Amino acid sequence: MSPREREPEVRGISELTQRLVTVLWLRHPVLHQVVAVAIGVLVAVCLVASITRLSPLPLLPLPLLGLAGYAQWRVRGATTRKPRLAWTVILLGGIAVGFWLIGVVGRWLG
Repeated sequence: MSPREREPEVRGISELTQRLVTVLWLRHPVLHQVVAVAIGVLVAVCLVASITRLSPLPLLPLPLLGLAGYAQWRVRGATTRKPRLAWTVILLGGIAVGFWLIGVVGRWLG
């Protein structure tokens, strides 16, 4: 019997998404470091922009990036699929909205 025949059938988009996230995080452990570095670079960009422009506006994305960093820490500790999926969604949402907010603040100050 092949490994594919032994796996239970995927039922619904939710279970498929949970499996994809689990496989992504478990098979590629370097992804944790890449995400942490990306969050760190975005935080550094916000801090440098705040110092360069002498304005607190570039610090607006920091809470979202902090939430993303916390979610990334929680994803590493998650042992089941549902919490891992939830923290991954929060992680990606925090990074995406924080990155978008960096662009918006850049246009405001530009």
